[in-house]
Parts: sequence; structure tokens; C-alpha cells
Amino acid sequence: MEDLQVQIIELRGSGGLGLFLRIGEDQRLYRVAPVRDPNQPRFWCLAAFECSSCGIPVTGTAIWAGSWGSAHHELSGLLDAIKEDASAWLLEDECAKLRTLLMQPRPPLPLPMARTPRRDVDAHPDEHLANPAERAS
Repeated sequence: MEDLQVQIIELRGSGGLGLFLRIGEDQRLYRVAPVRDPNQPRFWCLAAFECSSCGIPVTGTAIWAGSWGSAHHELSGLLDAIKEDASAWLLEDECAKLRTLLMQPRPPLPLPMARTPRRDVDAHPDEHLANPAERAS
């Protein structure tokens, strides 16, 4: 874990509880945020979500990162401890799945498909240029 660079970053407008981790040289970005504990919904836990470079989650899949059964008032302290030493937090047993994922090389993200306007097969190529009144005659 020593060779894995973990950087805490702040994105503009990222208010609320949670923080962003930038991982390694490939610039992976993860948001670590409190979510309802799936086993005890009145409590909280931490989950990480892989994000695009602007902080938007790539998928809705949570990577569970521990702190199970936390009360709401404990969340800011948990996140402050991560901010102080993210590498030490990632070494905790509860972060094993997240740590394993972070240590694996990530395949390149696919490029988005270009959107092109749809063209009707039967339409005349210059039809869109003609004045509707001229087409009627």
C-alpha cells in the first residue's frame, strides 16, 4: 500500500459529508461518503463510489468501506480521520475490498459514443433547406 499514492482532494461544490480520494498516477477518483448501513438502516457506514474526473459517479455500485453501525453524529469525525491519514485508513480490515480494488490496474474508460442526428431514409437530402411554403407547391 506504500507505493499507492492517495490524495484527498476538494472539488468545487462538493458540499455535504464525504470526501474525494484521487488514486495513483492514472488519476482514478473515488468519493467516500456515508450511506445507510444495509444491515441496520437506522445507522450509517462508509461506501466508496468510482467517479469521473469531475466527481460524477461512474456507476451506482457501492464499494463497502466499513464503519458499520455508526451514528450520524460520528460521521464527521470518521471523515476527518480519513482526511488526516487516508493511507492508514485504507489499511484497516474493513477497507480490504476497496484496497484490493485500488491496487489493481484499471482498464481504460471507454469513450462515449458520438451522437449524430437521425436522418430519414426517404427524406430528400436538401429538403431541410427548403422553405415549408415552397415544399407545398
